Amino acid sequence: MGIVLFRIDDRLIHGQVVEGWFHYLHPDRIVVADDAAAASSFQRDLMTLVVPYGVRTEILTIKETAAGCLEGAYSACRAMILFRLPKDALSAIGCGLCIDRLNLGGLHGVGRTRVLYKGIMATEEDIRDLQAILKLGIQVEIRSVPSEPALDLKSLIEESHLF
Repeated sequence: MGIVLFRIDDRLIHGQVVEGWFHYLHPDRIVVADDAAAASSFQRDLMTLVVPYGVRTEILTIKETAAGCLEGAYSACRAMILFRLPKDALSAIGCGLCIDRLNLGGLHGVGRTRVLYKGIMATEEDIRDLQAILKLGIQVEIRSVPSEPALDLKSLIEESHLF
């Protein structure tokens, strides 16, 4: 029991998470650690609607998520923690959250010009934050859905000289 997945994906809760990861990990709680989503009742309501019945959903600030983890709020359940961006995961780590493995599922959208891997586009800030996460000794795996093989970001960087 406890946290079964820490994931970075700028879409937060969407089809790959619901159809892929839920069926693979069988969580009973999903925690979205995102300051903007926590401040928006529309985003909170929308994300809660797409989560399967019986899975408790919390949309919290990054600090609230880190505090909940540190207090053991997720130790008696199977929880997934979702971050929108690498900087959000790094911020949670800065608040004391211990992460040993982090899933990088997807980064898309405006301003993302560097291709890290299929479906993963990065800004310079994303790259700096991912480098900082790797320097902390955290394993970052690129994997959109559980049926894909995990690709270690550190190995990809060393082989292809991405950064």
